[in-house]
Amino acid sequence: MGNRPCHRREESPLQRFIERFGALFGAVSIIGMIVMMSIEGEPPDVSEKTTDQIVAHWVDLGGGAWFGLWLGMLVGIFMLLWGLWTSNALRERGVTILAPTVAVGTVCIAVGIGVDAASRLALLDAAEHMPTAAVVALSAMLQYLWLPFLFGMFLITVGVSASAKQTGLIPSWLAWPGYATALILVIPHPIAFIGFLVFGVWLLLSSITMFRRTGATA
Repeated sequence: MGNRPCHRREESPLQRFIERFGALFGAVSIIGMIVMMSIEGEPPDVSEKTTDQIVAHWVDLGGGAWFGLWLGMLVGIFMLLWGLWTSNALRERGVTILAPTVAVGTVCIAVGIGVDAASRLALLDAAEHMPTAAVVALSAMLQYLWLPFLFGMFLITVGVSASAKQTGLIPSWLAWPGYATALILVIPHPIAFIGFLVFGVWLLLSSITMFRRTGATA
């Protein structure tokens, strides 16, 4: 029997791009999230504002809010792609149980962003014509829509930090801030919100470090 030629499937340009730069998508998503939050601002506090003030807040928002909504969708996509890239990088380096936690964590964050975007879309598009009770309910949900983000951030920090020594994707010293972030996130409100800020810095540093370390061996 003769030797049969081995046909290797050629990767698409998009897949090669994600494999090469996927580590940076975490940093891109954090920067995008900061810009998005600065544009959209905080929803009105339903415990302090009147019904008329809450409705007026959403009716009076300008075009910048629509740009923030579009940017939020991009942030969710980049976050998901970073989670898939990181989960695959962990598996390639022998991590088993912890590898899916990063992907699941980014799904939690993307779900939170999706619910946030859908709620804001409804409020921006129809707040003036919706029943006031519905406007207040949606605004209250936005104000307290932090639990999916907390779950996702906890899973990401634990999954990446606990496998740092085995994979070398991030240095061991960066794993300790990851553990600290996970611990802060599970402390009851309002201390947990400090963890959101620390997570942003940690993910930014981890994403850039992953890109530099994997790029050196690419």
